[in-house]
Amino acid sequence: MLTSHRVTRTLLATASALVLVLSVTGWVASEKYLSGLSTVNVFGGLAGTSAWSGEPMNILLVGTDDRTGLTKEQRRETTIERTDAGRHTDTMLLVHLGGGLGTVSVISIPRDSLVDIPGHTSPEGEHIPAHKGKVNSAFATGGPAVTVSAVAQATGVTIDHYVEINFGGFLNMVNAVGGVEVCLPEALQDQRARLDLPAGRQTIQGADALAYVRARYIDNDFGRAQRQQKFLAAMLQRVMSSGVLANPVTMNSLVDSVTSSVTTDERLNRDEIAAFAARAADLDLSRINFTTVPVSDGNFMHEGESTVLWDGPAAAEMFTALNSDQPLPKETKATVVDIAPGDIHVALSGDVNQLTAAKQDLTDAGYQVTLNHDPASAATTVTTVTYDPALPDSLKTLKAAFPGATFAEEPGIGETFAIEIGADYAGIKPVRSASTSLETTVRTAKDNLCS
Repeated sequence: MLTSHRVTRTLLATASALVLVLSVTGWVASEKYLSGLSTVNVFGGLAGTSAWSGEPMNILLVGTDDRTGLTKEQRRETTIERTDAGRHTDTMLLVHLGGGLGTVSVISIPRDSLVDIPGHTSPEGEHIPAHKGKVNSAFATGGPAVTVSAVAQATGVTIDHYVEINFGGFLNMVNAVGGVEVCLPEALQDQRARLDLPAGRQTIQGADALAYVRARYIDNDFGRAQRQQKFLAAMLQRVMSSGVLANPVTMNSLVDSVTSSVTTDERLNRDEIAAFAARAADLDLSRINFTTVPVSDGNFMHEGESTVLWDGPAAAEMFTALNSDQPLPKETKATVVDIAPGDIHVALSGDVNQLTAAKQDLTDAGYQVTLNHDPASAATTVTTVTYDPALPDSLKTLKAAFPGATFAEEPGIGETFAIEIGADYAGIKPVRSASTSLETTVRTAKDNLCS
């Protein structure tokens, strides 16, 4: 017979899993709830690691602009007045379940991240070759399977499960728990998203909640990611409060809203769901961490579109930590600059042994790179940057990236910086454009909402 303590733990596990949409877990025994889930073929029948193994696992969680399930009133209250199903991902989160579920790491992936999109066939039957593009475009033309492949390739992380939730599901989940508390240091207004919230601590739901997590024009995608993380943390705090856990009507409504609007991969069967429930039994809010993929530039133009480039070294450090099931790096140590790497042109020459690595480092960081190799300079010892003094702000960016280099002034050489890579080259330092207003930090689901 279950003790009251064990029952409470089981409810806590259920609540935790529901909010992250990692699960449909605490109600595994209910055929009613399980039959409400939709599934999609993501992994082509390939077997994956069982959650019963206790090994680390990764779930790709996406929020789409699918309108299915929205009532006429909900469409009127929001900016989502069309009734057709969408084909875009508004939100993308990589969720890492630590071994034995010791910790959970939730990493926001900026929707405009420039990644390699695998070749695939669109819903209209058009063959789309492999190409570079925004990560959210993978879903638009290739659906869940291509999205999972693109994220796995970009991060080097194996994706074990896929979970998708639409607009209606989000609204119904928030409304089911009576709204979610947010803490705003200043009033937020975004006419496009119909967002108009006063400063201060307040509970929001319905159209206000959806506008709060979707708004992009009051800051940018990075500010939006941070708002979404705080909202998820607040949702977890709300669900795990006694007012929700002790109310069977509220819990039933919450579970109903999830199952009616969630799509999962074909591997997430009854057995896997039961395993997640067992693993989540002792999870604490302080062990659920939120962060964002570190970026090197918030405005890099690719084929006429503004995209986001990841900070290569910092992102690699983050995903290496996931693959090793280690704690996430606490922060990205990047110098804030006014001119982003994407706006700076460099021509490289110099030491043949270092040139390839330097070109890759600079390209990954977003610089516009060309090679101008001169065999006569192959024996260069010290890295030297030659610059036009008419570009002082761009110069500051390169001085931050190459703190040990020699800088030589040459008036009139134009907007391209000539960088002679020396044998002393040991990589570049990360910089962050001030325009991104992003500081990659880690917060937990237990943190004060006003911090």
